[in-house]
Amino acid sequence: MGSKGKKPRKPSHSQHLPKVGSAGENARLQHEERSAVADVMGLGGASSATKTAIVIIGGIIFVFAILAFILVLSR
Repeated sequence: MGSKGKKPRKPSHSQHLPKVGSAGENARLQHEERSAVADVMGLGGASSATKTAIVIIGGIIFVFAILAFILVLSR
């Protein structure tokens, strides 16, 4: 048999989760949700600079698409 106290019941790095509905819990959930969306889009391992560049390029394309749509409707 093992000696008493050889292995702790819980790891020393365990941490309690914040209460449901608190600001800390909501922030943690939002962070996890954003991370999951980035993983689904294939950007999970991308740096923040890459993500920012993709958002800026996407925004520019979106603005040009709206301007082209307005131009087509005005004819």
